[in-house]
Amino acid sequence: TMAELKNSKKAFGTAVNQYEHKSSSLGCTMMFSVIDGSGGSGAKLPVIYWLSGLTCTDRNFIEKAGAFKAAADHGVLIVCPDTSPRGVDIEGDSDSYDFGKGAGFYVNATESKWAENYKMYDYVTVELPAV
Repeated sequence: TMAELKNSKKAFGTAVNQYEHKSSSLGCTMMFSVIDGSGGSGAKLPVIYWLSGLTCTDRNFIEKAGAFKAAADHGVLIVCPDTSPRGVDIEGDSDSYDFGKGAGFYVNATESKWAENYKMYDYVTVELPAV
């Protein structure tokens, strides 16, 4: 799946990019953000996946952690996926802050109501690295 660049900024010599792509694992459009510590060189770098928790999106770590300089100093990419499928409306997915949208459980759902779209383990371990 190809990702479309939606937003790009620079900080401490890093590119801070936000991407959107159609997720086959989750059956919806997903966002993820990347801090690129290569300084624009395009060098192949080690990747750190930051998995945010409850009520977060792909932007929380990017906007609050101040990891730009550390990414540049250590020459790493930091990839921050969203915490759950967005744009999928399943009964009960917005009833509580700690379950459904924004919950941040990186597992594959097993109950039939959730299983089609809540495959976050597959998303972060297989699909996202391939994007």
